[in-house]
Amino acid sequence: MREAVTTALDALGLLLVAAGAGAAACSLVGLGGLAASGAVVLGGSALAARRR
Repeated sequence: MREAVTTALDALGLLLVAAGAGAAACSLVGLGGLAASGAVVLGGSALAARRR
């Protein structure tokens, strides 16, 4: 149970960081920055899934 909660909190923290970075990039370079931050999150998720 503790591992599941820790994993969920880690994922939430990473999503919040990515959302903040995406919002900053969006204001600077437009929607492409938001899409790039989403791609980074998806890539990191896929990499983590492969390592398990």
